[in-house]
Amino acid sequence: MYKREEIRIPKVSIGLPVYNGEKYINVALDSILRQDFEDFELIISDNASNDNTEGICRSYAEKDSRIRYYRFEQNTGAANNFNNVYKLSRGKYFKWAAYDDECYPQFLSRSVAVLDNAPDSVVMAYPWAELINEEGTTLRVGLDRIESRDSRPHRRLAKVVWSLTLCDPLYGLIKTNYLHKTHLIGPFFGSDIVLLGELAMLGEIREVDEILFRLRAHSQRSIQAMPNARALATWLNPSSAGKLFILPAWEQMVWGMLRAVWNFPLQPAEKSKCYFTVLGVHYWKRFRNAGGLVKRKLKACIAR
Repeated sequence: MYKREEIRIPKVSIGLPVYNGEKYINVALDSILRQDFEDFELIISDNASNDNTEGICRSYAEKDSRIRYYRFEQNTGAANNFNNVYKLSRGKYFKWAAYDDECYPQFLSRSVAVLDNAPDSVVMAYPWAELINEEGTTLRVGLDRIESRDSRPHRRLAKVVWSLTLCDPLYGLIKTNYLHKTHLIGPFFGSDIVLLGELAMLGEIREVDEILFRLRAHSQRSIQAMPNARALATWLNPSSAGKLFILPAWEQMVWGMLRAVWNFPLQPAEKSKCYFTVLGVHYWKRFRNAGGLVKRKLKACIAR
């Protein structure tokens, strides 16, 4: 009788979506494989790269059994590629990784420790981050800060939508049972912010008070490389190229967040406060030249 080999389920799944990442992907992969927490799988989803990304990834997969490499024969859009790595994951915790960013060796161990010791109400943990340039030189230390232990969903949502600029917490460690309740990455600009907003409405967000993540700024980053809303929408979903009308980028995020609030099972009072939070931020962004007193009053109202 043959004994069936059991499939090992890792504690952490890391999903790395990539398209034409040959310039930086070696550094990103090395930083992941140097983690002092080793119970993880690394899922790479290649969106039909036409440079040497495939060769690089396959060579790493041949050397480390924790790596699984998948490749689309046609580019399906960045949103689908981001979601694909999650759908292929098996771990209790999930982390997105970018081909051009880096993690310090303690990233996983520190983040796992926070989630392991946190109550069930905590949905994710992320470490402090630093912004680096193309050569890896630090440009700025301490990026987005979205930790919230408030019991009220609208207060946690307010912390997210008021604080995000570079969206580096998206690359933190997320409990997969909560991530499964979200809409993941949508085919519109700002869907990463919407996803973090959904997670905030689901539960608390914890911070690892140590710089363990390096976010790289360079000319090929999507937000810098795409000249307009249509280009961004097409990058996220190629079918958008044929649409007659594309909402301006910021409005896409606002509508996406409003839809998220509508779909979430919140008490009527909380749902109303979440709507007001999203619309309040939209108002402030559009009328940011208003006096400081107006801004302070608006933030105070949303924080109630």
